[in-house]
Amino acid sequence: MCLQDLIMPKRFKYLISSIFSTIGFFFFLSLPYESHYYGLLVGIVLIIFCFWFGLGIIFEKSLYVRIMSIILPVGFFVGFGLFAALLPTNLFVESLISLFFGIVAYIIFLVENVFLVSIGFRTPPLYRAAYTVSLMILLLTSFFLFDSLYSFKFYYWINSLLVFLISTLVFLYSYYSVTIELPDDGKNKDINAYVLVPSLLMAQLSLVFSFWPLGIFKGSIYLVSVIYILSSLLHFDLRERLFKRTWLTFTWIGVAVFLAMILATNWR
Repeated sequence: MCLQDLIMPKRFKYLISSIFSTIGFFFFLSLPYESHYYGLLVGIVLIIFCFWFGLGIIFEKSLYVRIMSIILPVGFFVGFGLFAALLPTNLFVESLISLFFGIVAYIIFLVENVFLVSIGFRTPPLYRAAYTVSLMILLLTSFFLFDSLYSFKFYYWINSLLVFLISTLVFLYSYYSVTIELPDDGKNKDINAYVLVPSLLMAQLSLVFSFWPLGIFKGSIYLVSVIYILSSLLHFDLRERLFKRTWLTFTWIGVAVFLAMILATNWR
């Protein structure tokens, strides 16, 4: 146990850091529309500091671990922040939205703490629960990021490039959350096959969706569905449990998503 944990208990640090993150998110929502992008940059710095301070890794752990520990909170702040900024709100609604953000931020603290404990040690019993929760928040974050991205109505090639960047961070965090459970921390795994290849597939799919009359909401849902399918298959493969029954199951899920996408499209 480090000195700062003796001075300030972990849960209390998580609570304090979550409160500061919530206040920062509330002020971000309160900014005029033209100032949101500046507020977004300041908010990212605040979130990074709060999470590194709360987790006690400002000067500890490797740079890789420190970066991995902020991908989920920063991604959620950016995605949910841009999504909420597009909604018509008042003071009461902004307070509720900020409270929701604070609750999720506290949950992310608990998840990241379990992941940090899991590195280099025998997997704790809470790892499975933390992994499941992190996957749910990661998918929710992906939806907010994709929905916000398509709301800007960029050119198709910009959409494809940004989806590639978002997917790279998503699959990188996904890779990290699985490999910390492996005995060798995934050192014998080719990270490019588990991060860059699926990200390229997502970029190509985004390119197709740019010309497909799906709409912002449905297009984002389908992209998140594909991320869920790909990440699940990659997780089973990383754990060397990708059996025939498993990939057949997810293949049928993919077929169902594709059929739903065809049937739900308004071709007029």
